This record gives sequence, structure tokens and C-alpha cells, in this order.
Amino acid sequence: MEFHHKSWEEKAFDLANQGISLESDDQNIAATFSWAASAELAKTHLRDKEIYYWILSGYGSSLVKCQRYQEAIEAANEALEWEATKGQVLARMTLARALYGMGAIDGAIAYFQQIYAMKGEAVFDAFPEFDKKMLADLMGL
Repeated sequence: MEFHHKSWEEKAFDLANQGISLESDDQNIAATFSWAASAELAKTHLRDKEIYYWILSGYGSSLVKCQRYQEAIEAANEALEWEATKGQVLARMTLARALYGMGAIDGAIAYFQQIYAMKGEAVFDAFPEFDKKMLADLMGL
């Protein structure tokens, strides 16, 4: 089906998937543009749908990869409560990375600890950019 004939939800989902595909090719700036378009559709037309939170969570993650930390925090905060009800941690991961990237280490630690409490040892796989011992030390393990 052509893009202009799709529902708002389908359009937003397609744009988010395009962002995911671009990220997998390390095209982070282009990916963030796709996520941004998806987020705008979601904010305008899908606030009452679960996909809204999924999109905002993914958008925040994409923003971190472009070092747009403040915007990433805003997007992740939108999805934080919803994700907790689903047992998901992407918004917390985004907040941890963004705060760490901004130098707000204590704030980042709180989210690393929350992720550890939710997912256990999987926290170390979730943050391959951090040395395992350093991350454990940050979390006080």
C-alpha cells in the first residue's frame, strides 16, 4: 500500500522501522531524521496509542547516538512510565547514556541501577560501550 493511503499508525511505524534499518547501517543522522518524523506523527495523531510510547523510546535512543542528549532525555521521559509497565528498559538505557554523556554521572548511575534491578546481569550486555568492571563499580556491585 502506498504511504499516503496508510493510517497514521502505519505511517509512523514505517518511519520508525526505516530509522531502525538506517541505524543498523550506522547511518545515525539519517536514522534520527526518520525517527523524528515518526515521533512527530505520533505526537500529533497517536498520543492515545501504545505505539506512541514505543516510538518516543526509540526516538530517544536514536538521539543519544547523535549526542543530542537533552532531546533524548525529553523523549525517553515520555516513555519511561509506560515502559516500566511492559518490563522494558530502552528509555532507562537512553537516560543513562544521555546523562553519562552530559557528565551527570550520579543521574546515570541511578538508571544503570534500575536497569540492573530489572534485568540483572543483562545490564552488562546492554551497554557494550562500557567496560564491565567500570559499570559494576559505578553501580556499586
